Amino acid sequence: MNAEPIGLGLCLAAFAPAGLDGALAAAGRYGVRVVDLPADSTFGLVDPDRLADAGHHAELRARLAAAGVEVGCVSNSRDTQLLLGPHGPHTDPVVAGPPEAKRAHGLRAALGTVRLAAGLGAPLARLMLGVPDLARWLSWWGSEVSWQDNVDAWARAAAPVLELADALGVRVVVEPHPKQVAYDPASARALLAAADGVGLCVDPANLAATGHDPVRAVRGWGDRLAAVHAKDLQRWRDPGDPTGAGWSRYGPGPAIRFRTLGAGELPWPAIVAALLDEGYRGVLYVEHEDALLPTAQGAANSLAALRALLPNEPAEGRTW
Repeated sequence: MNAEPIGLGLCLAAFAPAGLDGALAAAGRYGVRVVDLPADSTFGLVDPDRLADAGHHAELRARLAAAGVEVGCVSNSRDTQLLLGPHGPHTDPVVAGPPEAKRAHGLRAALGTVRLAAGLGAPLARLMLGVPDLARWLSWWGSEVSWQDNVDAWARAAAPVLELADALGVRVVVEPHPKQVAYDPASARALLAAADGVGLCVDPANLAATGHDPVRAVRGWGDRLAAVHAKDLQRWRDPGDPTGAGWSRYGPGPAIRFRTLGAGELPWPAIVAALLDEGYRGVLYVEHEDALLPTAQGAANSLAALRALLPNEPAEGRTW
């Protein structure tokens, strides 16, 4: 951790319909200079067939420079998911075919994403590599199979990706999520213990959606905390099915939906204070996933909320 202030960034996934230049222009309008650039083939912001192409890197650098924006993180959560799976119909919308073909696609995407990050000068590559067996979170009587088997499989599958990232000076980060090997604080600690140098991107809303405390979620990671996502959360507490847009389920718990900061129930003043207390000085990326507000309005609201919570100059400390 360094002495720089916490930076504000923007995840560009929600702006993909506007194309790369439109997404970068939006970041500029909000006064944001650091972005998370998704390399997923499904978003179309970069050429998925040219992730390792130095010529494509040069083209993208020129467009970024013209917009006055830099990439803090290159991400891939859909193509890379196929490295560990699932390999059935769940992932056919990305690539259809047998498991071997899907695994090969996922590995190519992971390696290409790391090369793209290096080519753009981005320090981080956020990769979601999937999970071999989601059922292992439940212990079966008489069986020695456990979630650690998923962690071990992740370490084996990620080895060539981590080797390339180390050679290119890029840090791979993982984001705890119900569809990943790292899905909660305990599994994230197990994965970090098995993978030296890997960093963590914490999304307090994702962890709160599965019952974890969102303030504790950002505490205790030290230098392993490399990035933080910012969005808000609503939980459905009434009987019956939820009404309205954007509701989903993160496992067997109640329905949830993500909202713009200030439109949900998460204690973002306490989350930001915890980040400051922990000495975090990375980037706090706004991730718009609010189905009730237009993207432009939602992102602007979230950024305004964070700017009100983050110090814009060194604090004087106690005055009495």
